[in-house]
Amino acid sequence: MKIGHIADIHWGLGYSGPTATARFDDICRTMDWVADRMIAEGCDIVIVAGDMFRKADIALEKASKEIRACTAWLRKLTAVGIEIVIISGTPSHDPISAYELLKDYQLPKVTIATEPIWYDYDGECGFSIVCIPGMDRSSFVSKEEYRGLPAHVVHQMMTDHITETCQEFRRESNYSPTILVSHMTYDLAETGFEDVLMQQEAILTTDAVAGYDLVTLGHIHRPQQNGNVFYSGSPERLSFNDEKVDAGFWIHEWDGQKFDSRFIDTPARRFVTYKLDEFGVKMVIEDSLCWDWDEGDEEDHGPCPKDAVVRIHYTCSEELNRQLNRRTLEKSLYDAGAYYVSEIKGDVKRSEDRLRDAEITEALGPIDALRKWANNQESEPAEIEELAAMTAELLEVPADAL
Repeated sequence: MKIGHIADIHWGLGYSGPTATARFDDICRTMDWVADRMIAEGCDIVIVAGDMFRKADIALEKASKEIRACTAWLRKLTAVGIEIVIISGTPSHDPISAYELLKDYQLPKVTIATEPIWYDYDGECGFSIVCIPGMDRSSFVSKEEYRGLPAHVVHQMMTDHITETCQEFRRESNYSPTILVSHMTYDLAETGFEDVLMQQEAILTTDAVAGYDLVTLGHIHRPQQNGNVFYSGSPERLSFNDEKVDAGFWIHEWDGQKFDSRFIDTPARRFVTYKLDEFGVKMVIEDSLCWDWDEGDEEDHGPCPKDAVVRIHYTCSEELNRQLNRRTLEKSLYDAGAYYVSEIKGDVKRSEDRLRDAEITEALGPIDALRKWANNQESEPAEIEELAAMTAELLEVPADAL
C-alpha cells in the first residue's frame, strides 16, 4: 500500500505576483505535476492534511475558482482509482463551507472530515484512519466550562481533550496499520515563522500519537520527520517565509510491518532575497553589477534570479541612496529573467534609525505593537495582517476592531 501525503496547498487568488492570477496558476501547475507523480508512483491513497485553501473570508467569484481548481485535481486522482482522505485545516484559512460544498459534489472515493472522526477501510490491505482536523479555539472558549479561564488553562484543556480523542479513536479502530491525520502543531516539531501564529493553540502531544503506525500532519510549512510523525510542508512556495524550505510531499509505503517514507520535491517557484551592502549598491550605481548568470554558476555568484520571485534589501548611506535608481535596478533584474520583483527595500544609515524600536511602547495595544514589530522585522504586508488577525482571534477582539 502506497500513501501520498500532502498538505497546506493554499489554493487562492490574491498572492503577490506579476498578475492577479499568476501565483494561483503556479499552484495549479504544481498540483497538476503532483497528481501526475502520485499516479506514476502507484499511490493507493492520498491524504490531504488540511489547508486546501488560502483564506476563509473571500468573495464568491474567487471562491468558485479555487474550489473548481481543487475539484479538478481530486477528480484527476480518483479517475485512476485513488482513494482520497481530506481534513479541514486552520479556520482562518480553510472555510468549512468550502468542504461542505465539496461533500455536496459527492465525488467518488473522496472522504472529507471537518470534525474528529475515524474510518475503517476494508480491502486487500485493511487499514484505519483517524482524522483530527484543525481546531477552532473560539468553539472551545464559548463553552460554559471554559468561560473565564486563563488562556494557558484553556490551552492545556484543549490539548488534553485532543490527546484523549486520539487515543480513544485508536483503541476503537479495527485495522493495522492505523494512521493519524491531523492539522496542528506536534510538540517535537521544528517550526519557524509559524511560532508566532501558534501561541496558545492546542498541541498534538507525544502521548496523543502513541501507538499509531503513521502520523501525517499539516500546518507547519517545513517538511520534516520525527520518528513516524511527518509534516509534508507546502507543495508550492507561497512567500519569502518558504525561501529556504523544500517544497513537496511524502510517499509512505506499507510493507506489512512498517512504513518506508521518502520525500518528493516539486518544481515549485523559487524565492530569492539579495542583500546588498555599500559596495553592492555602488556597483549598482556604476552599472557594474550583473545579475545574468546561469544556474550552474550559483556556487560562485549566489542564487540565480531567473524565474524566481525576487526581493532586494540593501544597506547604504543617505548619499548613496540618493544616487540609486530603483527603476533601473528593477529593470536589470527583469532583464536577467526574474519572474517577479517583489520589493526593493533600503536600510539607510541615519542616526534616527536608533529610535525605530522606541516606537513600540506600553501605550500601544498588542495588535498595533505587533504590526510595528513585524514591520521592523521586514515582514510582508500580507503576513503582518495575518498575524494581526490571528492575534485578534486569540485576544477575542471583534473583527471590526481591526
